Amino acid sequence: MTTSPPMARRSVVLALQEITEDLAAEHGLAAENDEEALQIVEALLAQAGTPTSAAWLLDDEAQALDAGRRLLDVLAQDPRTRPLTEPLLLEPPVDDQLAVVEVSAGMVVLVALVAFLQAKVSVKMERKTSKGKVSFELTKEATKGVTLMQLAELYQRVLGQGATPPADPGTLAPGQGPADTPPAA
Repeated sequence: MTTSPPMARRSVVLALQEITEDLAAEHGLAAENDEEALQIVEALLAQAGTPTSAAWLLDDEAQALDAGRRLLDVLAQDPRTRPLTEPLLLEPPVDDQLAVVEVSAGMVVLVALVAFLQAKVSVKMERKTSKGKVSFELTKEATKGVTLMQLAELYQRVLGQGATPPADPGTLAPGQGPADTPPAA
């Protein structure tokens, strides 16, 4: 599967929440709130050498949903998260509760990005100051062939901030299959 079918806003949020829960159950979650999730994502983006902020995810619901859809495509391509993602793309989740609690799509995307990152590398969040300190350790088996720079570039594509085609099939652009030619920039 290379591209997810169109999904309703609520289905995107529910799918990312479910995947995040599954990944967090396996790896824990370094971020305790959206501010820490933002700090972790921005620390990774800084690895690519571009001063980038992902704070817009919390302010622009429509763009956050677009980023969420791109993230679902990436999760469907990654060998480690594909088994969690494909069933949700084939049968998108729907609310079965009478009362629906709306959650910020941007917050869900940020936390899902942190959960996916933790499936690739060890993330340590130190909370010594009000801002805290984030460090990444390349100690997991999943990081073989995957560097922080490649992950940062992948995150830039998910967030819509870069179009360099990846070399590693596990980090293909959303909608791009292993044999596909890279999309035109």
